[in-house]
Amino acid sequence: MPVVVVVSEDERNRRALTRQLQAHGFTAEEGAGGLDALRRVYALRPDAVVLDAGQTGMDTHELTRVLRAVSDDVAILVLASPVEGGDAVRMLDAGADDFVPQPYTPDEVVARVRASVRRAARSGRVHDEQLQIRTGAITIDREARLVTKGEAEVPLTPTEYRLLEALALRIGKVVPHRVLLSTVWGDEFVDDTHYLRIYVGYLRRKLEDQPAVPHYLINEWGTGYRLAMLPVETQPAEPLVGQPEEAPQPLRRAG
Repeated sequence: MPVVVVVSEDERNRRALTRQLQAHGFTAEEGAGGLDALRRVYALRPDAVVLDAGQTGMDTHELTRVLRAVSDDVAILVLASPVEGGDAVRMLDAGADDFVPQPYTPDEVVARVRASVRRAARSGRVHDEQLQIRTGAITIDREARLVTKGEAEVPLTPTEYRLLEALALRIGKVVPHRVLLSTVWGDEFVDDTHYLRIYVGYLRRKLEDQPAVPHYLINEWGTGYRLAMLPVETQPAEPLVGQPEEAPQPLRRAG
């Protein structure tokens, strides 16, 4: 069942759209504002997000851009308010999949969501629920909540693990500071970027060969952090027990 997050600070409008989507077979969740939307998209990995422009608590253009950075496979539909009705090009350039100008009806919104989800499915966008994520010599076993580097377990605190997992779920992509802070520490800490610097430093000391020259945990200045997607390092095969290597034969003289 497709999952949709409806984002609007207008509680009446938000609930009406949510109920309409649920009545048509969607699993619909409400997001009370932009930050709530980011947290829900990161946690739920929905098929679509419906943004009520001008009612998100953030600049809708910026929110669309950040949502697209967080997820390249979610369908983003922007519902135009009278104030932002002429911003279709900006929204689409920021990463929106559809722009619905007022006046619109709940049935039209449902139809547009359904079409966007269908297009996403045809283009092969699927949710990756990997329980094991690997990059370079590092393996993150999400089921066991265990991190290893090569053959050695890397002991992490619960906060360090949550931060690494938050990055691993979007491996190779930049995760914005505010998304990481909201996911790992909670909404009340979204402006406390020093927490990120401290804990990324902890992780680098445990995971990097040279913490001062990181290859795994990359800082994207002014935006966020990225867990690099590196070629997976494989361990050399163990020799078979009971099958020793053949001893070299002595050279024989000719004649």
